[in-house]
Amino acid sequence: MITVEEKYLKSLGKNISRMRRLNNFSQLDICAIISMEKSNLSSIENGRQNPTTLTLKKIADAIGVEVKDFFNFD
Repeated sequence: MITVEEKYLKSLGKNISRMRRLNNFSQLDICAIISMEKSNLSSIENGRQNPTTLTLKKIADAIGVEVKDFFNFD
């Protein structure tokens, strides 16, 4: 059974991935901009890793969105 925390991280990761793709960035593009390993970004986008607020800020800045946009769960 999936926990509330796992569901939350999956939703967050899905939003990050969606916004990244909507703004025409690959994972490699973002990783190059913020000096992150692709495996780490992939883990975040798949809900397997809980990113720090600083990491979320770096990703948002690289994509050109606000951090709060990642938390718009529908």
